[in-house]
Amino acid sequence: MIMKKSNKYILGIIITAIAFYNSIYIKSLEEKLAEGTVIEFDAKSYVDGIWTLNLLPTFSTATNLNNFLNQLKQNPTATFEKESKSLGIGNIGYFKVKGEGTVLQVNENNVIIQSEDLKVEIETEFIFGNVIRDASGLFKINDYKETSDFNSISESINGRIRNDIIPSFKNKVQKGDVVTFSGAIELNKVHLDLNNLEIIPITLEIKN
Repeated sequence: MIMKKSNKYILGIIITAIAFYNSIYIKSLEEKLAEGTVIEFDAKSYVDGIWTLNLLPTFSTATNLNNFLNQLKQNPTATFEKESKSLGIGNIGYFKVKGEGTVLQVNENNVIIQSEDLKVEIETEFIFGNVIRDASGLFKINDYKETSDFNSISESINGRIRNDIIPSFKNKVQKGDVVTFSGAIELNKVHLDLNNLEIIPITLEIKN
């Protein structure tokens, strides 16, 4: 009788232990499965998806560069308030511009063009930062769960420009060519320098 009770006691301990082990295993498995359902933000696919339908049309409506500069010279405060995009309060503004000009120089890192009475620098090497992203006005930091997701949008936009836009243009462009462009510039309203304008392009086309 004592032996039977002992066996039942031992069996009960074993069953309890197995049940406890299984509960731990199931919980651990559920946690792993839950972790597996987390979808990471794919900035490249996101940018590829909006490139033609959203991003490029935004820059097709950009202000003509020479008209923009005339407005800026006449009333910089009003032009910044009306035309600039920025992420917060500060002196830096990002602007969408487009134009046409004749190529004066083809350099290793840029192309210099004459647009009416203005010389401007089209960047072809150092395509970094958030100029295109912020100038577009399409992206708000609060729309993204992680700051890293928001920053990766800039990286993907810049990567596409470097890989898809610049090489075909740079391989063909020559001095004397007439080119059309659209893109963005960064300006500081306190230290406004209109003599060395650097344009990050998003479209480049040789007309002739």
